[in-house]
Amino acid sequence: MSRIRRAGSWIALLMVVGSLSGTAVENTGGIFGLGSSARAHGLGGAYMAVADDEGAVVHSPAALGWIDGFGVTSLLARQFGDVTFGAITAATRFVGAAILLLDSGPIETSDGLVRYASQGFVGSVGLPLGPLGIGARWRYVRVSSPMEGSGWSLDPAVTIRRGGICVAALWEGAWSSPVAYDTAREDAWEPRLRLGVAATFAPAPEVQWTGTLEVTGFLSPRWDVGAGIEAWIGGLGARVGFDGMGPTFGLSVRFEVLEIDWAYLTRADLGDSHRVALTIRF
Repeated sequence: MSRIRRAGSWIALLMVVGSLSGTAVENTGGIFGLGSSARAHGLGGAYMAVADDEGAVVHSPAALGWIDGFGVTSLLARQFGDVTFGAITAATRFVGAAILLLDSGPIETSDGLVRYASQGFVGSVGLPLGPLGIGARWRYVRVSSPMEGSGWSLDPAVTIRRGGICVAALWEGAWSSPVAYDTAREDAWEPRLRLGVAATFAPAPEVQWTGTLEVTGFLSPRWDVGAGIEAWIGGLGARVGFDGMGPTFGLSVRFEVLEIDWAYLTRADLGDSHRVALTIRF
């Protein structure tokens, strides 16, 4: 791997998890922005109003009240050539949890080798009240290299489903404790309102189309938009989206107890990345 490619990986990593020099590029706890669902990434990240599986733990806790059975999802990704990211999510009706791991590996810089590693934990609950779902997501992040620090955030959520229309909202960073490092530096969580809407149509038996749009940072100076379309024919799914940085694509194969999801994220300047998730349901 060339030095230029490694430098690009380092820049990409900082864009995702925040600058290590003191000026945040992304919100604190950026590891959670990497998600835990390949379906979500195939839809350009616009998954909050679509979530009907284990991905609700991270993306839409208010939807957990409608989940059937018990499922476990594992996801692995290679970000920008060097960075390894993995997640394990488990969910059943009303509750779910996820563990996320991010490791850049050694990256060559002008000051020598640098490694960034962090871990995240998510615990979510959701309760259905007719067409209304309410929930909350607790996030805990720990940075283990090159500095050590940790902090948490509690994020309330609400989802409304009526017919084929779903509207969802998540207030990120509503209550939080800043990430405090052993260097005495602290990074505060940025409160951001996330809004999503999705419309689902079933023109024929075992055929379903869904269009979705999601805005992060609604009514704030810095906001992002993601959108996507998903189609299911029996146990086969396909999706395309845009996450604000490039087109995204995805495919799924769903069996009775097993589902395999794949996502492909395009980046013009940082290189593309693949994500594969395996889900087992009981």
